[in-house]
Amino acid sequence: MELNSSKVEASFRKEEPSIKEQMCLTVPDDLKKEVSYLYDSIYADEVKRLCDQRPGDELWHHENDSRVRDLKKKAETLAACMSIALLIMNKWSPKMRRHAEKLILNKAIHKNYVDDKNLKFVYALDISEEIDETGWVIEKNDDIIIDLLWNKFNMKEHFHMVHIHRLWVQRSYDRLKEHMPSLCPEIIERHDLSKFAFSQAVGYTMKHVHNTYHHMWKTACDLHLQNEPHHPQTWSKSWTPEVKCKKLELWMKNACDFRDGYPYGINLATLDFASEDLAEVFLLESFIDMVAIEWERKKGGRLDIHTRDLVYIEDKFLRRYSKGQHKFISAFMYQLIDSFPSWKDEDLTQREKNLLSFVREEDKNFIMRQMQSQKKVELDRILQHARESGRSSAGPSGASYEKSDERFQKKANDNAYFTMVAYIVMEYWDYNFRKHVEGLILKKAIEEHFIKESHLQWITVIEKREEPMEVENGSELLNNPVAEDDLVKIIWEDFSVREHFSQMKSHRHWIMQSFLRLSKFVPELSEEVIERHDLSKFAFSQAIGYTLKWVHGIYHPIWRNACDLHMHSEPHHPEMWSNTHSPENKKSCLESWLCVQAGGSKYGVEVSTLNLASESMAKVFLYESFLDMVGIEWERKKGGELDLTDTELIYMEAKYLARYSKSDKAIVVKLMTVIREADVKFKTKL
Repeated sequence: MELNSSKVEASFRKEEPSIKEQMCLTVPDDLKKEVSYLYDSIYADEVKRLCDQRPGDELWHHENDSRVRDLKKKAETLAACMSIALLIMNKWSPKMRRHAEKLILNKAIHKNYVDDKNLKFVYALDISEEIDETGWVIEKNDDIIIDLLWNKFNMKEHFHMVHIHRLWVQRSYDRLKEHMPSLCPEIIERHDLSKFAFSQAVGYTMKHVHNTYHHMWKTACDLHLQNEPHHPQTWSKSWTPEVKCKKLELWMKNACDFRDGYPYGINLATLDFASEDLAEVFLLESFIDMVAIEWERKKGGRLDIHTRDLVYIEDKFLRRYSKGQHKFISAFMYQLIDSFPSWKDEDLTQREKNLLSFVREEDKNFIMRQMQSQKKVELDRILQHARESGRSSAGPSGASYEKSDERFQKKANDNAYFTMVAYIVMEYWDYNFRKHVEGLILKKAIEEHFIKESHLQWITVIEKREEPMEVENGSELLNNPVAEDDLVKIIWEDFSVREHFSQMKSHRHWIMQSFLRLSKFVPELSEEVIERHDLSKFAFSQAIGYTLKWVHGIYHPIWRNACDLHMHSEPHHPEMWSNTHSPENKKSCLESWLCVQAGGSKYGVEVSTLNLASESMAKVFLYESFLDMVGIEWERKKGGELDLTDTELIYMEAKYLARYSKSDKAIVVKLMTVIREADVKFKTKL
């Protein structure tokens, strides 16, 4: 049925139009049917995709089921995002797109996200659209256009995110500008303004607001990275010198800040466009960009941060530059750092000094400052907890209060130390050195009988999927003589990874005992699968985070990452089978864990026959998961009593079965019933 403007507008007068109706109001009558179909087809595809992730679940056919409503709501959200983006970039004429863009930019000006005088910089990369403003335009529905894009598509969130980033860039520049006089203020003032143009804003909104990956996002990202001169990609050798020169000419076209007769002091004739080196001012802008990102996201946005801590950037992030400019920016950074007091002036404990001995000399200032800052954070947290618990040391002075303060400070110092060990191991050490130390620790674990040498082949089987394509060569720490005994002491004793290994050994013992008791009920489950249970927790990728959480009681992103890696990669956890993962990802996880290729078979698991679009676990791993829970309950809640009946042994609260899919839960419940019935028969015979 044809849609016409009078009917749609009549509907709008009665009540707020739907997103689809709003979309139709932004195009001529001859395009309304096409736009309506665009939304409907995307919505139908999303519903089908979401339903396909839950095959065999009859509840999806009941309209009143809450999960059906949630599914449809999710499909509507995804369809709205995708269809509005396609409407803007594919259905609107260039003239209509420019008209809507001006409306949104006026909104941004009103919100103080951009200054009117800087609009020329927003369009700096949109030369083709500046010329091509042909086609139709709908000018009578401006309010609907603004609501559709700013609110429904939520482009306002993208503008806000860019605005916040630009504030941190400006703050970073204000802190460091005396050290970089060649960097013009206008370059900072126009930083990332091109992200407000639709050519980038639509794609960035899809990705960073709606978390939707689409070729429009890739196109927008490429446009930004390959044309904004503070990104190394703009200077890549994939572009000819002539193209690079032309890009820079266009970017500087509307410059107002001239130095020595040139925009931003840049004489194009003196630049070597055949190289990959950024012009110095853009290299400095790029550095400021990284400083701002770290300040906002990693360094807590603390306005009182020491400049030495502010400017420190891990070397791996500086390797994006050419070899010469990597050296230049590193030297510039360390020159700033060295202009402040040295870490050697600090009063450090022996274990802190030992830890710093495994940090590069030029990074010790930053690591030390991080450690001191962490101590303050931990002490504040501990004191706050004490006050809330009624154990505050605030009050009359006295020996007991002084002792409390000492205990609090010691706890804060310990937590800060443990956190810094985890940070240095997992985020500072490079891959080669970390694997070297991991090997030393695993050797120690074998010596103390936490694991067997035959277990080594299974310990890193998960993380082999995550290995870098090219591991870093020439690790400075690895190439220099290191005191291996000191390294082992830091990780094994001071950080207490030994205690984590002890916990794992105990847990694995009770899993094996559960298997030996109940193996007759799960003949599909081989002993080797149980022998491999949780061995991946001995790898640093998990052991460091688990030690933080379960030995020291510290909740930290390193722990969260370790936990997520385990839960989403070990096939005895339902999370690995969740439809948050694609079938391809599940297949990759299974093949990695099973050490088979192309859907091979092991332990009776035939990968190619599994329905990986569902959330149902392979039966072998479902049974392992069941024994995992039995073992945990036996060890922690049932005191490890050996005279429990099988019925007593398998008892657990029903809430622990809620983690499984409906079909898997039914299998586990049936298994428990079989075990209980066998127990009754055995007692009857007695």
